[in-house]
Amino acid sequence: MVKTTTMKNIFTVILFLTQVTCFSQINTFYVKPIQTDINYSAVQDSNLIVCNTTTSIVKLFLFIGGTNSNTKSYQTISNFAGNLGYDVINLSYPNTVAAASLGSSSDSMAFNKYRQEVCYGTSLSVEVAVDTLNSIYTRTVKLLNYLNITYPTQNWNQYLINATTLDWSKIAVGGHSQGGGHACYFAKFHDVERVLMFSSPNDYSNFFSNSANWLRTSGITAMSKHFAYLNLLDEIVPFNKQLTNIKGLGIYPLYDTTYVDISSSPYSNSHCLYTAQTPGLAILYHNSTMKLSSINNSVWTYMLTSNITANINEIKTSREFSIYPNPTNSIININSEYNLLGKTYIVQNVAGQTVLTGKSSNNNFFRIDFSLLENGIYFVSIDNNTFKVIKR
Repeated sequence: MVKTTTMKNIFTVILFLTQVTCFSQINTFYVKPIQTDINYSAVQDSNLIVCNTTTSIVKLFLFIGGTNSNTKSYQTISNFAGNLGYDVINLSYPNTVAAASLGSSSDSMAFNKYRQEVCYGTSLSVEVAVDTLNSIYTRTVKLLNYLNITYPTQNWNQYLINATTLDWSKIAVGGHSQGGGHACYFAKFHDVERVLMFSSPNDYSNFFSNSANWLRTSGITAMSKHFAYLNLLDEIVPFNKQLTNIKGLGIYPLYDTTYVDISSSPYSNSHCLYTAQTPGLAILYHNSTMKLSSINNSVWTYMLTSNITANINEIKTSREFSIYPNPTNSIININSEYNLLGKTYIVQNVAGQTVLTGKSSNNNFFRIDFSLLENGIYFVSIDNNTFKVIKR
């Protein structure tokens, strides 16, 4: 396995942290994973929790850190979001394998399998070994249930639809480095409040000279809810490759890039932001998007609080195809502005295996029968367009 760059000590100077830290309007504390479920190992990094006590905006900022980092490394942005009115979960999770280390893989679905396993615990990847209990999704659900029971007056249950389901409409999911990629991956399958990617996503395939397959796959969350903040001098994944990644994702050139060092909020309403700030005590340029600075404070505020307005080009694109019902338990109907007569469609599962294929017999409408497939997530590809379908 490729050795990865350690980010555990990405900040050499941080504020002294106690078990409970109180500020004017936030309460910051830690929760060990084993407190949320006795099946977790006792020797694990603690989750960092920030509860806004006076000006809550009824939004949760789920923050996911980078490779080999600990949650204390990201106390600055956690407290920053808390002071803006967010409740914050800075999650402890298995993070020892960097996404960038998969860049030389000849498996076109390597990044997909890696993200799926870390985020949901589906056993697919040869690079990581994460079961359902230790997945990001399960850890978040268990933590919210624990917080709801332990601190009932703090209303943590407002971020749950039920005991096993997150209410993504109230959750801004973000992260640094591999954590930003995980945040973006969740947005493929859930309509989240917004997606914040710091020095990410980093899923660039050197083998195929392209962004990861999953980045180029249509997702549920609109591009207008995605924000990327990069460093022009990033030494982990070069800027041009990160630019290829956000192009594959779709936010560039839908939104033009903006150099934040010489501009001010709202940055021409861009969702593709970049800096050339020196890392200083953060050591790496890759980590400079997380350091405390006047530039970053302005960018963080913009990313966390700006109004979400759909880009006119995105609205036009979304009308070219309609898929319904989705989720489905049997038949999927697909309408298109294009003539699809005779076009081949392919249905793949999350492991990249083809489970259905066929040809459209109509000009602008066809159906696919999912009734014999197992419940789960599938990807339908036709005429260079890919769509996610959920079978329930």
